[in-house]
Amino acid sequence: MSDGAFYGRKKEDPQKDIKILNKVIQDKTFSPVHLLYGAEDYLRLQFRDSLCEAMGAVKGSLAFDRFIGHDTDPERIIDLAETLPFMAERRVILVEDTDWFVDSCPEIDEYIDRGVCESTSIVFCEKKADKRLKLYKTVAKCGLISEFPEQTEQTIAIWLTSRLKKLGTPISSNDAAYMVSVAGTDMLALSNECEKLSAYCLEKGSVSHDDIDAICTRRLEDRVFDMCDSIALGNREHALALYYDLIGLKEAPIKILVLITRHFDTLLKIKDLEMRGQADGVICKKVGKPEFTMKKYKRQTGGYSLNELKNAVNLCADADMAVKTGRMSDQISLDTLMVRLTGSRK
Repeated sequence: MSDGAFYGRKKEDPQKDIKILNKVIQDKTFSPVHLLYGAEDYLRLQFRDSLCEAMGAVKGSLAFDRFIGHDTDPERIIDLAETLPFMAERRVILVEDTDWFVDSCPEIDEYIDRGVCESTSIVFCEKKADKRLKLYKTVAKCGLISEFPEQTEQTIAIWLTSRLKKLGTPISSNDAAYMVSVAGTDMLALSNECEKLSAYCLEKGSVSHDDIDAICTRRLEDRVFDMCDSIALGNREHALALYYDLIGLKEAPIKILVLITRHFDTLLKIKDLEMRGQADGVICKKVGKPEFTMKKYKRQTGGYSLNELKNAVNLCADADMAVKTGRMSDQISLDTLMVRLTGSRK
């Protein structure tokens, strides 16, 4: 297996569509139809509002219509699209969460393909879109598609730095990266964490490492990291105590299983790169982790041999397969995995 296959291929710039859409909004070079979709809710909804506002779709406008949900009538949208805007240059129709870009909608597809009325722009805002669907391809041909995937940790840390500065409580780049590691990469949740942090730190005028620990809600990944840390250090009782805490918080077993698997896979890659003599900076780039986390990861890899980590990854794969094939429930499979992982550290 090549290094490229083992450590993953370089991903396309997640900012590409954002940059293009920003330019469209600034220059007001709107398309007859726009599709905004992707897993990053915060950016998708933010650009939905910015795009509609730039088109003139303000609240109370008689040339702005909004439709939400699976029961949206495509014929109603087509009728409105063919109606001239009243007291406005453009009629804007916002259509959200219909799942038409997953299940298809022949009427809308045919209408867009024929050509949307020149004085109308239709904006679709969806969580998911299937690129194989005819409707997706028609919109790509006649308008503009903007995808909002989950952003990289580095990009989110830069965004956090900018956002907290605007709120009057600046944060260092290192602490911003730490905040991402603690609170996660969900930008909508992070936006709320920023508000909390800023209010907490407003008097002193800046955000520190200790403030993040005091205020931010820790993500599931961080709790799983602590649990795996205890496993690596041979602290079986503490590892199991952390595990039962997670179960007590009603976290989905399959989610915990996925995160444990991902964690040990990362440890295996780091151990392999360490043994090849790679520098920390190179290791960080190859496994996609911030450099400040490397000390903690290497503390864990120091407790394992390469073969032990390969065995741990195989145990995780076996647990996953047991769930997928129906041999075990996700809870029993996860319980069994934890017993095996902690038992191997005695």
